[in-house]
Amino acid sequence: MRPIIDVISMTRKTCIETLLLLLSTVLVITLFSTCSFLYPLNPWDDAKVYLTIGNAMYSGKELYVDIFDHKGPVLFFLHELAAVFSRNSFTGIYLIELICCFFYLRYSLRIMRLFSASPFTMPLTCLLGVITYCSDFFSYGDSVEEFSLPILAHCLYYMLRFAKDCHVPTRWQSFAMGLGLALIFWMKFNLLFFYFGAILALAYIAWKHQQLEELKRVVLWVFVGAVAVTVPVLGYFAVHGTLDALWESYFMVNIFSYHGVSANGEPAFWWFKFVKLFIWALLMLPVIFLKERWEVKLLIYATYGVLLLSFATMTVQFYYFLTIFTFFPILVSYIRNYKPTLCTYLCMALVCVADAATNWNLVSLLNGTFSRSVLEMAEIINANKSDDSEVLTFSSYDTGIYLYTNHLPPNRNYFLSSILDPEIRQEQADLVASGKIKYLVREIEAVTTCHEYYDAPIPDNYHLIYDKEELFRYRFITTPHKYFWNLVWPRVFLKYVMEPSTVAQRMQIYERQP
Repeated sequence: MRPIIDVISMTRKTCIETLLLLLSTVLVITLFSTCSFLYPLNPWDDAKVYLTIGNAMYSGKELYVDIFDHKGPVLFFLHELAAVFSRNSFTGIYLIELICCFFYLRYSLRIMRLFSASPFTMPLTCLLGVITYCSDFFSYGDSVEEFSLPILAHCLYYMLRFAKDCHVPTRWQSFAMGLGLALIFWMKFNLLFFYFGAILALAYIAWKHQQLEELKRVVLWVFVGAVAVTVPVLGYFAVHGTLDALWESYFMVNIFSYHGVSANGEPAFWWFKFVKLFIWALLMLPVIFLKERWEVKLLIYATYGVLLLSFATMTVQFYYFLTIFTFFPILVSYIRNYKPTLCTYLCMALVCVADAATNWNLVSLLNGTFSRSVLEMAEIINANKSDDSEVLTFSSYDTGIYLYTNHLPPNRNYFLSSILDPEIRQEQADLVASGKIKYLVREIEAVTTCHEYYDAPIPDNYHLIYDKEELFRYRFITTPHKYFWNLVWPRVFLKYVMEPSTVAQRMQIYERQP
């Protein structure tokens, strides 16, 4: 009878924890992601590109052939799936974000419990959800880094179990890790730096404990899982005869042609990369003093260190650092024996409120300053629809105008990305000269780092019918002190002495004269 009671008790506990995680998931994604129904739109140009391409694919256009961006195909398959739910809103992405957040928190809780048996881990996991998705690194939502969080947390959990308890992952667990690895590879392959240090550390640990045969079995099933994702991806392009377009657009462009406009966004000081590395290294520095097996410390430092080195040697945009949050659950090991009091929970609640009170998305929404100009532009174009109402995002990032006017981009390179190729700009100019475009829509002056490239003249036969200025949160790091602002831990305290950088941008519509 006793075992049955224990099982019922464990089942009840699991159900309660699952409900708490679901509640936390819905709360943080709904409040802080601009993909949620609370927000009129996601103002991030990258997110609008992803969903616009997803819409185009859902309507029959070929990825990389008829419509182009340099991200990986799995990301666009996700947005094509989102287009099934809604063609002109981020409802589908909101649902995907809920799933990703839930599993990120679930595996974060499991990581915490590797280091602490305290019931305090559950409220800490809920707090982690607020800190992660309220952070400026989360930005507006709908990033590759966000979709990668549950995959990285899942993999880190099983690697830590192996290092801590010599618990070799089963073939299904290994297969699942392979699936996750391939999904990340086919979204944004430079995120694989997470795995490089881990592979070296795990190989050494397995060799030291004479578990190389077990590790070989794990690697085999990881490979099988990776193949299970890769074969359908390659099969998709093989069936459509576009494997060469995949190779050129995803691999060659990213390796040789993508410049990344953040190259001029970070401070030019030679020492800044080392400062950036040092700041993040401080988080995991006390791990060396933990009363844990050396294998655990080696794995943490190898995985975390290689990821940090990739950030120190590359010019990155600050939302790349969202992947660092994968390691935050390990910090529970610093307070594993701490017994929380009522005061502790009150302080945690205050941190959540203070963090939410400084979240750019939520504050902008509540203050009525959230960007809505693209919706106004869409109303103007929709009110004047005719047979020749073709729209082009001209010499600009994607404004989102295609989402809200139910138009499809008329050409492959329908917006100007960070690939500074004169042929892309010429393609747009030729399309305008053909007389097929009735409306030119622009978002200008938001990205000053490439201003000359984006400052193309408007043809004389187009006149301005809409012009509005709005503030846009500048996503790049322009000075060292603004880098400190974007960190998680001092942001609440620095709220009253510095603000995130904003820049005025103009949203414009030009209409072709009769």
